Amino acid sequence: MVTPSSICRIVETGTAHPGRWNMACDEWLLDTALQNGQPAVRTYAWSHPTVSLGYFQQPDTLESNSLVAGLDQVRRLSGGGAIVHHHEWTYSCVVPAGDPNSARGSDLYNVVHQSIIDELVTLANGPIPGLGLRETVDGSDGPALCFARSAAEDVVCGKHKLLGSAQRRRRGAVLQHGSLLLRSSTHAPEFFGLEDLVPELVLPGNFPRLMAQAIAASLGWQLSHKPISDAELQEISQRTDLHPGG
Repeated sequence: MVTPSSICRIVETGTAHPGRWNMACDEWLLDTALQNGQPAVRTYAWSHPTVSLGYFQQPDTLESNSLVAGLDQVRRLSGGGAIVHHHEWTYSCVVPAGDPNSARGSDLYNVVHQSIIDELVTLANGPIPGLGLRETVDGSDGPALCFARSAAEDVVCGKHKLLGSAQRRRRGAVLQHGSLLLRSSTHAPEFFGLEDLVPELVLPGNFPRLMAQAIAASLGWQLSHKPISDAELQEISQRTDLHPGG
């Protein structure tokens, strides 16, 4: 068994990619953690509006939703509902097998989400009314879109869900990724983002880096910034065929 490392590799902070590449990269990070035992974090965006389907969702889930008709679709490794990725920052972190953070349960959700809340509060120079972890859930997972569902680990601002995450476990290692909504999308106008709800908070240009660092620090890891190499880019690109969509 590979011994887990406490050195977390931050592979990128804020780059936009097509949906297939984003999901291929997250899967590559998970497989790499299984091979070398090193945790990793990335924060990224989507080069154009894309719907990601949960691992168990059917492709026709959103056929009746005219607002997402024609958008690229891609399937995630993780479960949960469909997400319209548009105006957001997305994060992913991989926890190697044997790392204390890979234990089952909701603690990984809570720790990562709280680290992002804390970073936002720091940037706001004080508490943000209504911002925190969701305390109650409605017990329903019926809606097709993830941001219409609720989980105890969600980050909310008042009644609005700002951040939700999902996981995939593979041979003891964990991939967790989630979306922080920045503002409402024309493809999902019912969901409001941080800029809509807290307009006085202007995120700095280096926020993706700050978010990645906050996540790594919250999990007790030391930071090592190491961009994806050309050889690794080629390996990720070869995986894109395994992730249908844009």
